[in-house]
Amino acid sequence: MMGAPDGYNPRVDTASLDHLMDRASHALTRMDYLTCEDLCMQALARAREAADWPYYARILMPLQEARRQRRLIAADGAIRLGTSRRQSADKWLSSLQAGCLLLTYPHTAADARQLDAEARHERRHIELLLADNPIDDDHYRITSFRGPSVSCVVAAPPVDWRDIWLAPGERPEPGAEDDGDVTAGGDTEPGRTPADWFLDAAEALGDAAIQHVTADEGDVERIEQLEAMLAVATDHEILHQRLGDAARAMAR
Repeated sequence: MMGAPDGYNPRVDTASLDHLMDRASHALTRMDYLTCEDLCMQALARAREAADWPYYARILMPLQEARRQRRLIAADGAIRLGTSRRQSADKWLSSLQAGCLLLTYPHTAADARQLDAEARHERRHIELLLADNPIDDDHYRITSFRGPSVSCVVAAPPVDWRDIWLAPGERPEPGAEDDGDVTAGGDTEPGRTPADWFLDAAEALGDAAIQHVTADEGDVERIEQLEAMLAVATDHEILHQRLGDAARAMAR
């Protein structure tokens, strides 16, 4: 008879995990991605408590898919790159069911956390990033607002894309004053949209988060580090995959 995995907690009921994941699967089928994500996170915590690493790894697959779909829905909504004036969460959310919002100075990490909490509470597909710089900088320091401190520097978006709400797919052309100068106005690559800029910045933050994971495979500290970094970039696909690899290594 195979022995129990290290740290195994028999008080965690596998049947309750099955029930949670059945509900998560049905939610995913119904395209209720926010509910699926919530249920997967509950199941992940229980599997971790039980040190049931094979089950933990399986939960990550529907979780990753739910988060990928949440990101895609947000990217098909309104886009705002930069906020030069402070606004309350209620103001931003009053007419935004889905979209991507990059906060810049004077907004802070506390503002981003409040807005994220309100968006989740109201069941809205909204992706948030925080840039720790004024809106008129040539480069933006994308910074975590939850989890450990992580940041990366990216070229600023074009001037004409900043501090305004843009409709899905809208791509304002550079004004005559900057004539498409990427050093002053950001990346104006043909076909690139504001949503592309936002998603690439989010990907860069997740890539930076991976660099903070240093523990070895087969060590529970690697699980802890990857979980912490997923709080920084919740929909980063490679982070989910690395976490699944780490869980499977724990099961060997």
